[in-house]
Amino acid sequence: MSKFYNVVVKKVIPNSAEKAIYHKVGTVKITKNGGWFLQMYHQPHTEFMIFPNHNETLPVIEFTDHEA
Repeated sequence: MSKFYNVVVKKVIPNSAEKAIYHKVGTVKITKNGGWFLQMYHQPHTEFMIFPNHNETLPVIEFTDHEA
């Protein structure tokens, strides 16, 4: 059976003795086969896959200024 976890963002209300509100912005689903999937509500119909890095270095993307 799949497990689901809520993804939330924390907003601290000013002048309220640090009272916090948590807004649900998505879910993480873990399947019985070990797959992890992230769904963010602000990007409907998009499911992100989560996987370990396996100690491989990620490529470095360099942004250079250019005229359009």
